[in-house]
Amino acid sequence: MPEASSQSRLLRYAYIGLVITRVCFALLGTGYIHPDEYFQNGEAAAGRALGLSSVLTWEWDPVFPCRSIIPVWLSTGVPFSILRFFVKGHVPGPRLIFSVERVSFLLSSFLLDYSIHSLVHESVRLQALLLFASSYVVHTYQVRPFSNSIEAILVALSLVTLKRLFLVESDKAASRRAPLNLALLAFVAVCGLFTRITFAAFCLPIALEVLKWSLRKALFSLNAISRLLSPPLLVAAITALVFVYADTLYYHGTVHLSRIELTPLNFLRYNLLPSNLAEHGLHPRWLHLVVNLPMIATPGLLYYVLRAEFDIFTSRSRNEDKSKPGVVELMQRTCYWIRWSATSLLSIQPHQEPRFLTPLLVPMIAMAVNNARILRAGRTFVTFWVVTNAALAILFGILHQGGVVPSLFHVHDVVYGDASGMASHDFRIVYWKTYMPPRHLLAIPQVDVDSQRVSVHDLSGASPSSVIDTLISSSRHLRPLLTLLVTPFHAVRKLHEQVPGCIKERERVFPHLDLDHIPESVQVGWRDGLGLGIFDVDVACVRKAMLTLGDQEVETMVLQ
Repeated sequence: MPEASSQSRLLRYAYIGLVITRVCFALLGTGYIHPDEYFQNGEAAAGRALGLSSVLTWEWDPVFPCRSIIPVWLSTGVPFSILRFFVKGHVPGPRLIFSVERVSFLLSSFLLDYSIHSLVHESVRLQALLLFASSYVVHTYQVRPFSNSIEAILVALSLVTLKRLFLVESDKAASRRAPLNLALLAFVAVCGLFTRITFAAFCLPIALEVLKWSLRKALFSLNAISRLLSPPLLVAAITALVFVYADTLYYHGTVHLSRIELTPLNFLRYNLLPSNLAEHGLHPRWLHLVVNLPMIATPGLLYYVLRAEFDIFTSRSRNEDKSKPGVVELMQRTCYWIRWSATSLLSIQPHQEPRFLTPLLVPMIAMAVNNARILRAGRTFVTFWVVTNAALAILFGILHQGGVVPSLFHVHDVVYGDASGMASHDFRIVYWKTYMPPRHLLAIPQVDVDSQRVSVHDLSGASPSSVIDTLISSSRHLRPLLTLLVTPFHAVRKLHEQVPGCIKERERVFPHLDLDHIPESVQVGWRDGLGLGIFDVDVACVRKAMLTLGDQEVETMVLQ
């Protein structure tokens, strides 16, 4: 007994340590996984909530909107509004905005811990929490404002509510809670569908289990089934109407029957067109099963998930007495079908990214831990699990495009600094060969952009000549114009060749790993290869250099 108590205490300390690690990754991890982590959430909320300059992507086009505003407003819009109340008319700094955004999702991530705690047996809860809290998915995806992060929470809460429904069935005294659980499932289902239409792929097995439960409960009586399902269907209808009303009001400023927005339907219609998906990248349909699923689960966990699924499959064939399955067995089967349903249905569309499968983490861990084989895993699994998740957490949480967000903080300090900032200059800010810079993390009021005191240009993968054209483009400014270029060091070398001496390093942001240009990064050495530069551009010097280059080209043509 003392030995078991000591082991339990060590597991608690380890879990607390992992929670602290999660907090650190949330507040300090500036790795940039995908533009959607900002442009599907914070960028859409910051404009209205904080009055900041922001860019709305295609999903937020009022002509054909594909995103519901309610999940965004509840997750970041409300925290931003609270922040605006406390700053009392002042523009909050970008670091504060970043922290508020992350804290919101950090706190919501603990709903997944609660779900794990509820879904596994009491005797193995600490082990399950430790396994979950040590996953890199928790330290990266779940503390960032992805719509997939919200979807993962809703999937997990659906499983928890379904388990309560099964427990109600086994406990006659608690049967009065059944209508409440059904209503909660209906509410969560609608919220999930309006968050991401892909929620249907995760929710389908849960919906089927609810239908089977209802048939058993009603003894296959049509009248009893209608009485049982009418309240949750009413809850679902009311919830859907609230979403439709809010989305229509957000996109059109008024609600009229001739212009009602069903954003999940729009999102589905958009994704059914191959030409639309081609703009985001087409992948082989086996990518989820062969690459993305092992990447999210990591091979070690996936091995034990497959072992658990095999046991579930074989146990059904060995069950000769056909006895009624218990709650644990029902939940195991549900998690099994969620894994296969989501992986199969999401593989139909040819645009596939690892984050689409992050909602599977909770059901997979619950299934593996309840199966108990993973609890007997040796040091090889533990070592592989720790090393793999630590490496991926550092890669996606810190290194990957890790200079973009800190560079926004630094550029804000330059623009609104006392010496050479907005008090005496206008600014042109150019980003090149980086992920899209989320404008709300520059914390530039929309009024400064409208007055052309600050302009931001995202040139993505443009050619060096296009970059130079942008740098020297003329515009009317009553005050001196300062031009800042933010780009990796391997990219700025190409500009130095054309305009030598015109671009000077102001600041270096480290680390910044550009996985799309590994060979170029290696060529410039580890220090420059892992750095993102903020450069001052002498526009007059660039113009002169280009004129000189043009004269040289003319002379060469004449000589030829």
